[in-house]
Amino acid sequence: MAPMRDDTPPNPRDLTLDTAIEPRELVSFRLKVPVPETGPLISCEGILDQVTPPPIAASSPPAASEPDSQPNLDASTESLEVEIDASPADSPNVQEEEKGTPVAAKVSPNPIIQSMTLIASMIVMLLIARFSVPRIVEEIRYSWHRGELRAEYETGGEGLKNVSLDSLSRAYEMVTSRIGPSVVHIEVQRKPAPNEEQMHRLLGGEMFGMSDQGSGVVVDADGYILTNRHVIADGESISITLGDGRRLPAEVVGTDSLTDLAVLKIEADRLMPIKWGDSDSLRVGSPVWAVGSPFGLDRTVTFGILSGKHRWVRAGEQHGASGRYQDFMQSDVAVNPGNSGGPLVDAKGSLVGINTAIVGDTYQGVSFSIPSNLSRQVYESIRTTGRVQRGYLGVSLQEVPDDLLASENTRVRGALVTGIAGDASPAGVAGVVAGDVVRRADGVDILDVGHLMRIVGKAGAGASIVLDVRRDEEDLQVTVVLGSRPFELDR
Repeated sequence: MAPMRDDTPPNPRDLTLDTAIEPRELVSFRLKVPVPETGPLISCEGILDQVTPPPIAASSPPAASEPDSQPNLDASTESLEVEIDASPADSPNVQEEEKGTPVAAKVSPNPIIQSMTLIASMIVMLLIARFSVPRIVEEIRYSWHRGELRAEYETGGEGLKNVSLDSLSRAYEMVTSRIGPSVVHIEVQRKPAPNEEQMHRLLGGEMFGMSDQGSGVVVDADGYILTNRHVIADGESISITLGDGRRLPAEVVGTDSLTDLAVLKIEADRLMPIKWGDSDSLRVGSPVWAVGSPFGLDRTVTFGILSGKHRWVRAGEQHGASGRYQDFMQSDVAVNPGNSGGPLVDAKGSLVGINTAIVGDTYQGVSFSIPSNLSRQVYESIRTTGRVQRGYLGVSLQEVPDDLLASENTRVRGALVTGIAGDASPAGVAGVVAGDVVRRADGVDILDVGHLMRIVGKAGAGASIVLDVRRDEEDLQVTVVLGSRPFELDR
């Protein structure tokens, strides 16, 4: 075969079945594809390893005749150059150029624009979350609350279908039978005031002691009785009338002016004490009973419902009681003068409160009682030590004004520290300073000043309490080791 020029393509007609191409260990090739007329050559080079080209089969002759030529496969040549004619229709770029449409260049994205787009998207998402998430949370909480109300509504409807008036009346009778033997009638003889005694002497009359009365409840079979402090305050002698008619003298074990509670002791046997209940678990709307001696009518039973919790009234302040340490429950049970110190019980006959105060001089539909959980704590402390050992923080407090509120919930206000009782006080040692707003104590949100005082007092001396305070727009945690509240502060 004649040698082949680099720019002359092989003639397919000269390739027959008898034409054999000797296999090579390594074949190098280069393809040059000319763009028609003015287009440059597009070269493609490559190396084929261990390639054995198959023999080319004979095909029908093309329509147009081309000059005879044979490919030059020289053994000494390391490359095979072939030129392939490409028609204008086979090149899309050529078609685009002929039509006059420019070919769009591929442009890489700008990283600065990408970053700014990402930041803008994040800002938009944060703004959407800022204004939409609170509303979504509120809707969820509202739906949850409505679900609870719906469940209670349906449960109440089903329960009322099974209520029998006879069984309800029987329940009232059993509650009365259960608590009746534990209620006592208290009579107190007081020394007359100096001006009253002088007036009787001027008139020539004989002066007798002033008599007062109230109620109480036996809380222990050893003879311990719980009542109000104002019932037995300034009493020269105290007598107790039991449910079985026995009349016995009583001595004062101890009193607590801040909660208006007192513990008495009698020497008697065969006593039937009342069972302690859980005032915290008692829900508003629950039925309650009050037993006492209004106007001297002993063992009078009245019925009502629990109307509210966590009330504050000025009950017993004339005898030293402090509203800061009181946490009354409100009911519509009929309570009148003489009911003070008597028990408030639930449907199980358990003690849930000590009846203490009313609005006005006579019953007007609103009465208040000291919760049993607080009463029990005071009773156990007085019985053990003779007085109530409360925790002492050593600060002066006042209510938080609206401009210092840290949350939108105005019912959870916290307590504002206005002064420290010296650097050696528990608060001073812990680093509490004036101007701090105490928001939580041991993880419990502080409602007001009285709430913080009750938590600290209940913790007791020597206890460690963690306070979450807000100081100059900064939230801090302070651990305070409580001291013992000075006794003179309770007077």
